[in-house]
Amino acid sequence: MATLHYIFYLWILFASEYVQSSGKGCAPGQNKGAQDPSCPSSGGGSSGATTAATAETTTAVPTRQYSSSEQMASFIVDTFTSSTATYNNLIFPRKNFNDTILVDIGFSLIAITDFDEVAGTLEVIGILTITWYDELVDDSYSSSVHGPFTEIAIPNGFLWKPPVSLFNSASAIEPVGDTSNYVRMYRIDDSNDPYNRHGKMEWRPGVITKTGCTVDVAYFPFDRQTCNITFTHWGFTDKQVKFEPSASSLDLTDYSPSDEWSIEQSRLVEETVDGGSFVKIEITLERKPTYYLVNFFLPILILGILTALVFILPLESGERVGYSVTGFLTFAVYLTLIAEGMPRTSEPMAILSYYLMSMVVVSAAATIITVFTLRIFLKEENDPIPACIVYFIAGLNCLICTKEEDDDDETPLLGPDAVELQTTRVGSAKARRSRIEVESIASDDHPDNKYDVDWKLVASTLDIFSLVAIMAGSVAIAIVFLVPLAAQM
Repeated sequence: MATLHYIFYLWILFASEYVQSSGKGCAPGQNKGAQDPSCPSSGGGSSGATTAATAETTTAVPTRQYSSSEQMASFIVDTFTSSTATYNNLIFPRKNFNDTILVDIGFSLIAITDFDEVAGTLEVIGILTITWYDELVDDSYSSSVHGPFTEIAIPNGFLWKPPVSLFNSASAIEPVGDTSNYVRMYRIDDSNDPYNRHGKMEWRPGVITKTGCTVDVAYFPFDRQTCNITFTHWGFTDKQVKFEPSASSLDLTDYSPSDEWSIEQSRLVEETVDGGSFVKIEITLERKPTYYLVNFFLPILILGILTALVFILPLESGERVGYSVTGFLTFAVYLTLIAEGMPRTSEPMAILSYYLMSMVVVSAAATIITVFTLRIFLKEENDPIPACIVYFIAGLNCLICTKEEDDDDETPLLGPDAVELQTTRVGSAKARRSRIEVESIASDDHPDNKYDVDWKLVASTLDIFSLVAIMAGSVAIAIVFLVPLAAQM
């Protein structure tokens, strides 16, 4: 019996200390003043000052509170599902229908799954963050029945939601989100807040957007593409529902970088068109050019050099025509490969396409010159060479100067009189020729081909001239077309 009295006495002491220390029902051992401002801290004025300072620093981040499962279930039933429920998701969530609901939209980019330049479409995966204030969702709340919870997740089928749709969709224009998504409601219980007794609704639906995009490949593969992802709401004007994005750019926290594209910049812009409110997300993408430099530019430059080297091959080898045609077909194949990855537009066309087309023309010219050179090389030695070609080839090979020096050291050729005198002394059959015949013979002794120019020399000179011309043309074309591309790096 004494033991029972002792236990009862300890219980009385414990209860009295509990009441004196808490005043408003604080549990023993609770961190008074830090977790709950309603719990007074034990001690003097210094601890009171500490409590005030702590409350001031924690007002920016409200403490999350949750009721019991029965109380939160009761809130859902009383607000949405019971026969006496006060909330209707078909009703504009304002008591005054003249009010404007401001909707904050943010976009968190997850990945760029596809960018089809030919079709002009951009496909991305992202998460929309849609926030608005609902005035009717908190009407049935009672702290005594539903507890002191500050937030709750509600199936979005129970709630009114702004009908956000992808405006410039390349497939179908449908509202975003799914009935399986939940909307998180944050209760606002602050008399100083203009949205007191409202519910702050936050909805984060995942989206896969496929939108049209105007592609500019003029500086491919150093190009930058700017694409728009535009959202709007159907059925409401900007006087009823208006977008006001608080973020100025994309959220890239969870972004998985693309292997082909890098995001140069992004921005969110609100626009009002024909009484409708739109949010336009502009994404500027910059192509990573390493793949194209290795697989396109470097081979094309090498092929341009190889095209000129065809004129170094010996003419007797018989491989020149096959070599030239192979180079021409290689340029044609590269032109086809690049054309397959470009939009079917004429304005603008890629500078790389112009460069490749120019190199195809150069390769075709080299093939034609090669065939023409072989034709000259295989001519008969007795075929006369036109005088203009003789002087041109002799001038290029400096034969004119060397021939004149040789003529100064040798005895001059016999003139017409000397020939007549000599033929008379010999008394041969030539002596019977007239003076006119002798003069014609003398003129034949000075043919136009006095520089010993033959067809093989003409062919070899044409080879050297073509080698220099094709090489210089390839370099000039590369400078004209590739320097503007290099300036974009």
